[in-house]
Amino acid sequence: MELHRAIDCIEYVGQDRKIPALRIEITEPVEESKVALTAPLDTGFVGYVLVDRTTYDWLGTAELPRGQFGSYQTMAGPVVLRRSRIALRLAKKEFESYLETPLYGPGRLLLGRLVLSRLDLALFGISARCCRLVPERGE
Repeated sequence: MELHRAIDCIEYVGQDRKIPALRIEITEPVEESKVALTAPLDTGFVGYVLVDRTTYDWLGTAELPRGQFGSYQTMAGPVVLRRSRIALRLAKKEFESYLETPLYGPGRLLLGRLVLSRLDLALFGISARCCRLVPERGE
């Protein structure tokens, strides 16, 4: 049996239907501008860090060529996302990742599965908390 301890818990975000979220810090590589955000988790979004157009225009300084933009299938059809390199800090880990925003439309803030797959998380629905998990030795 493997035991884990829940740490760094934050409350779910939103008004009526609260959803799990994590605190993140995004650093763009050119000017090293940083922004701290509380980003909702979206296991239905396969991508990286989705942001609105204004945030992307500020932090998307290392944009990839159009041929390397992401394309994701939605119920409304394929959506092309602009993509830029970033440094991402979350859950006391720092790693390279990508910032994305729709080529057309305003976008919104979400953490996708390609980021979430790098973390061990627990979602506590009754207490509406999202926590990082760390291994704990049993006695």
